[in-house]
Amino acid sequence: MRDQLSLRLEPDVPRLPNLPATLRPMLPRPLAEPFDSTAHLFEPSWGGLRALAFVGPAEVAGSGDVRVIDGDGRDLATSLPELAGLAVRIDARSAVLDGELVVVDAAGRADPDELASRLAGGPGRPVAFLAFDLLHIDGRSLLSAPLDRRREQLRRVLRPGDEVVAVPAIAGEGRALHEAAAAQGIAGVMARQRSSPYLPGVRSRLWRFIAVGGEAAAGAPAANASVAAPDGPDPDVGEPSTAASAPVVALIRRLPLLFDD
Repeated sequence: MRDQLSLRLEPDVPRLPNLPATLRPMLPRPLAEPFDSTAHLFEPSWGGLRALAFVGPAEVAGSGDVRVIDGDGRDLATSLPELAGLAVRIDARSAVLDGELVVVDAAGRADPDELASRLAGGPGRPVAFLAFDLLHIDGRSLLSAPLDRRREQLRRVLRPGDEVVAVPAIAGEGRALHEAAAAQGIAGVMARQRSSPYLPGVRSRLWRFIAVGGEAAAGAPAANASVAAPDGPDPDVGEPSTAASAPVVALIRRLPLLFDD
């Protein structure tokens, strides 16, 4: 009886939400030409290094450790101390975000050499995490949810700031965004089916990458970041104030027709 009473008097301890032990980024198939489609969302792509941000788990939202895992499974967090506080931007006790790591110049264009230097442990301009997908939230997997729903959840839980930006999307107008990306010096455009689930580690035609100029130009995705050899035709960004994300936000605002449907 005494044991039963003591058990009842013990305070309830909130259970920490679980996180998946490992995940790998879903990868696009390359496509030679831009296209329009109401079945797709189109997003600007800076051609940085694909990475997954693991946040938490923690007892309260906005806290917890941050791991930044690249496509080869390496944790880059120790090389990128500017991303250590990313948890405060997430209104959740645990989360996994998909995105790309970039260092940009004053015009908001990707600087792959500077990014490589930072990842090697050298000093330089801060790295920003450009988030475009949400895979896990408060112990609940979103892998089977359609892209539309995952992006809606991402907008709800992410508060953009100095080190992180939510990449906006345009519905249907792939050619217009591709033309604008070319004019602004962005690597290319991601076209993702709105109904697409998330397939970890799979290279799928549900996602297509259309490079500016049709070839892997400066700043285009690296081999372990996004795409393989071409196979032929087939929203809030907030008000960041530091060098890591401010040029990205300024460039995004120069792109026409960007919205989340």
